[in-house]
Parts: sequence; structure tokens; C-alpha cells
Amino acid sequence: MIKINQTRFGGIDKPISERGNCFQACLASILEIPLEQAFDCVPFESDLDPEATEFEQQHWYVAFNKWLEQFGLGSIYLEWQPDTPTGTELTGYHLAAVKSSMRKNGRHCVVIHNGEFVHDPNPNSKVNSDDLLGVYLLVSLNVAKFIAKS
Repeated sequence: MIKINQTRFGGIDKPISERGNCFQACLASILEIPLEQAFDCVPFESDLDPEATEFEQQHWYVAFNKWLEQFGLGSIYLEWQPDTPTGTELTGYHLAAVKSSMRKNGRHCVVIHNGEFVHDPNPNSKVNSDDLLGVYLLVSLNVAKFIAKS
């Protein structure tokens, strides 16, 4: 994992070209690729209302999983609940959706490793474990090959 910071910082109220790219920066960090080559979910927000339901926002996730296939990966989103156990059961690097410390009711993305926060792509953000909303688990698409190596 290499730490890559986001280059855009605007919220949902800003034009598409100014909206934050924290998700993209976290993904580039984990995959160790240039920021510009990482999947950016922001363009998928162009037709969304700020009041759109979670279901209405899911279409970007299909494109994200399709994009991940080139790395032999897929993603599963787990919504976090207050009683969800935390810690080492989340092995490896993953993307974590957290409450934004910069915007009321905003969302932000950080990198976690083995269940611990290890990289926030916004140097001005302050995230703690109570802010966790969900985790985008990055999983191998070739499970049989993964099991054979174990």
C-alpha cells in the first residue's frame, strides 16, 4: 500500500468536477497505481439528487466491480452496525466508508488494514473508529486458486 492523497475536496453540493475523490485515492493507494488510473465513482453521481436513496446510488457499484475484475478482485459492501465486532477479522487492505469530519451528514473513504485505519487521503480530516459506516471488502475472484495456496 502506498499513501496517495485525494486531489478534489468538494461535497455533493459542488459541481462534479470539484467533488471529492477520496474513494479513488484510497483505491489507488491499495492497488499501488496512479490516482488517474483508479476507478472514480464521482462521475456516476451526475444524475443523482442529493436526496437519492441508497438503492438509487448503487449503479456505480456494478461498474466498480466490473473495473476491479482486471485485478482479479471484486468487492462486497458490509454496512457497519454498532455491535459489529471490529479488529483483526478484517484481514488485508480494504476501503472504509466513514462519517465525514469535514461535512455534516457527509461520507468519506479511508484505507483500513486488518481492521485498523491506516490511511486517510484527506490530510485535514480527522477520523476515528466511531465514524465507521461500512467496509468495501476487496475479495479475490479466483477463490479456488486462493484456497489452494492456503
